[in-house]
Amino acid sequence: MKADFLKIVGSELKIVRIENGDSQEELAIKTGVATSTISKYEIGLKDMNLSKIEQLLKPYNIDLFIFFNRVLAKTQRKES
Repeated sequence: MKADFLKIVGSELKIVRIENGDSQEELAIKTGVATSTISKYEIGLKDMNLSKIEQLLKPYNIDLFIFFNRVLAKTQRKES
């Protein structure tokens, strides 16, 4: 279950990044997070905490509440 949730969170982070026209490399420069780490987050292979998610969302001015509403909506659709 945790692995599925990490994949959904990672997938949503990737969607946000792409919607804003950034590559993983560009997001890495903006956030100071290694490109390889961003890649692992996006495919759900690496666990992350709220502060790390917030750090990755900061360049896009998306707060955690809005982000997790998006994640929750996708989680609920997946369960249906």
